[in-house]
Formats: sequence, C-alpha cells, structure tokens
Amino acid sequence: MEKLTRKEEMQLTREKILKEAQILFMQKGYKSTSTREIAQQSKITQPALYHHFKDKETLYIEVIRELTTSVKKELDKILKKETDPETKLSGMILTLIDLHPTNIMLMIHDILNEMQPENQYLLFQLSQDTYSRPFDDFFTEMQEKGLLRPEVSARAAAKFVVTSISPMFNGNQKFASKTPMSEQVRELTDFMLHGVFK
Repeated sequence: MEKLTRKEEMQLTREKILKEAQILFMQKGYKSTSTREIAQQSKITQPALYHHFKDKETLYIEVIRELTTSVKKELDKILKKETDPETKLSGMILTLIDLHPTNIMLMIHDILNEMQPENQYLLFQLSQDTYSRPFDDFFTEMQEKGLLRPEVSARAAAKFVVTSISPMFNGNQKFASKTPMSEQVRELTDFMLHGVFK
C-alpha cells in the first residue's frame, strides 16, 4: 500500500475529527462535549485537534455545515420526485430522522445559547435552509396545487411539521415506542395532512 502524503494524512485526520465530533455533539450537545473528549475519540492529542480547528465553536460550525449540506442534498432529491404528497412528506421526515440522529431542538438551543452572535446567525441560516426551507417548498407546492386550506400558509404548515417531528430525534430510546419508525412517520403524516376528525 502506498504511503500517504502529509496532505492526505491531514485530510484523513480532519475527517476523523469531524466524524467523532458530530457523534459527540449530536449525542451530548455543544456544552457537554469537550475538545479533550473529541481528541480522545479521534485518537489524537488535543493540540493536534487545535491544529485543524482553532476552537470548539469553529469545529461545531464545521460539523453543522457538513451535516446540513448532506441532509439538504437528500431532502432536495425527494422534493424533485414525482409522487403523492403523503409519500413525499413521509420520505422527507424519514430521511431527516435517518441523517440527523439528534434532537433538532437541542441543536437550536446550542446555537442560540452557546455561540457567538455572528456564528448564531450563520448557523441559524444553515438550519433554516436545511430544515425549514424544504418543508416550506413542499407546502408551497401543495398550496399551488390547491391542496392547503386557504387559511393555512405554507410557512405555518412547514413550522408545524418541524416542531411535530422534533421529539422523534430524541436520542433517549428508554421509553421509545416499539412501533417501527416508518409506521410512526406514516401515522404522523396522515394526522398532519388529514387531521384526526372524520
């Protein structure tokens, strides 16, 4: 096997740091995760971590940037598919749960309470573009097709979906439902689109 160049080694180390940091940030949140812990999980020293990322906040921003880019790409693929509204919405929700294994509300709390103001804005824009915009686009399309009630805006419907699915991201499975996630999402989607009354 050919020996890696210094640049390739640096890139692999950076990717390893990002992978381990994402796992820890998503499980424990920003405040409860230390750079020492990230370095240990990455099998490097703390100074080596700081060679790649100047501080924990910079690392968190890069983790969120990579995560949101990946999520956004997959949600956009689903939005472009020609399928019925229930299948499309269920697919978007399942993809979001699959690719983002954490509580979105915890992430938003971290952004609003732990970041510098300029980074709060940057992360807010990333999260809006990734989590809110695809659902805005979905409900705007439904509105254009005349499928939304006149008094319901696409923005309000999108916000309702994001807040409704947030509990499904909670990593604590101790009291989790035994019903498969796909069935939970199908049921939730049915409630969202058709309500609970006859």
